[in-house]
Amino acid sequence: MNRQILVCYKGVTGFTKRYAEWIADEMGCAVMDLKDVASSPLSSYSAIVFGGRCVAGSIDGLSKMKALAASCPDATLIVFAVGATPGTQAETIQEAWKANLTPDELQSVPHFYMPGGLSYEKMPLHEKLIMKAFAAVTKWQVRRKKNKTESDLEYLRTISHSYDLSDKANIAPLLSLLKTMQKKA
Repeated sequence: MNRQILVCYKGVTGFTKRYAEWIADEMGCAVMDLKDVASSPLSSYSAIVFGGRCVAGSIDGLSKMKALAASCPDATLIVFAVGATPGTQAETIQEAWKANLTPDELQSVPHFYMPGGLSYEKMPLHEKLIMKAFAAVTKWQVRRKKNKTESDLEYLRTISHSYDLSDKANIAPLLSLLKTMQKKA
């Protein structure tokens, strides 16, 4: 097992965990839920890969992970976010990064976005209710638009039901970075 890399995640519906496990499998390293991570064992890793679900533009667990990683100055923190937004929505994704990483972190912390999806069946009840209300308001707003874009129509088709956009191919850029880092070590 590769003891230089740790992959940890915080998720609810399974998309983030799936990506974390794919990365760990490919790199032959440990994977664990953020709730099981303590700062003491982190110091033994040269790379800490954190994945969090993107909820209303915020990456769940990222603040906690940044605090834990700060106690390990020799480790490289790498972040991936998983959300319901398709990967083609670059502007929306970039805004989420700006909301979650400082300008310095945007330059120094490698970060990746991986499309996940929506799983209404696995959402906690309060999130499901919020999401259904948001979907209803959004549908109403889009239907009232005179010039609907293809993006608007696609959003309407997807937001009202569960869907899965996850694809193992999305981890390739992150894997490439980790392999490059290993060669340099």
